[in-house]
Amino acid sequence: MKKAWVAAVLFISAAGPVYSNDAQVEEYARMAAAGANEFFKKSPPSDGVTVSSRAYSAGKAVVYENVLAIRSNVTDAELAIWRSATRSEVVPAACSMLKRDPFFKKGLYFRYIYLSRRGEVLDDFVVNRPACSGL
Repeated sequence: MKKAWVAAVLFISAAGPVYSNDAQVEEYARMAAAGANEFFKKSPPSDGVTVSSRAYSAGKAVVYENVLAIRSNVTDAELAIWRSATRSEVVPAACSMLKRDPFFKKGLYFRYIYLSRRGEVLDDFVVNRPACSGL
């Protein structure tokens, strides 16, 4: 799962030329999401936990949605540990990519949603300027 989202993030930098207005940032997010989905089709998740991955845009956000195969009796404490570990890996790597992207200064950001196979939200967080400010 981790390698897939990192590679998908690379499509942000290759998605197109630099624009200036909000509509163009939103178009850039759409293009980046489309590129990420192409990557997911060619290289499906193979970490043994991620069932599926997809990306879509929502305004200035590129949303990465991952469905995970987790056991039904996972505890809140186990989920809290997993959330902390996932965020501690995803946020710095995503910030590193975003900080190099000119659209980041114009409001582009990432949102990560992790779902169980039953559709329950396991985690949902954004990587934006405030999240990246201390890194």
